[in-house]
Amino acid sequence: MNNAYELMKSYIPVKSALKTRPEGDMLIVANNNSEIYYLNGIAGEIWDMIDGIKSIDDLSRQILSEYDASTETVEHDMIEFIRDMQWKRLIRLKEVV
Repeated sequence: MNNAYELMKSYIPVKSALKTRPEGDMLIVANNNSEIYYLNGIAGEIWDMIDGIKSIDDLSRQILSEYDASTETVEHDMIEFIRDMQWKRLIRLKEVV
């Protein structure tokens, strides 16, 4: 199991984007600084699954149930996605209390 995933799996991602808009196969997302990012494919699907209730582990299990991918791949890709969205200030993580 991925060490970063193990540390982060119980956190809940919460969207902090200012605005989102579907545009064909892409989702356009803007942060509070009006920086615009384009999410396509699985990134857009993960974005849509983030509801402020499901943990990173919940999201990963949902992806695993819908796609033919290894657990290790999904965990690695999920952490990369979460970190990227945090860096872009599009999501924040909340601890489970």
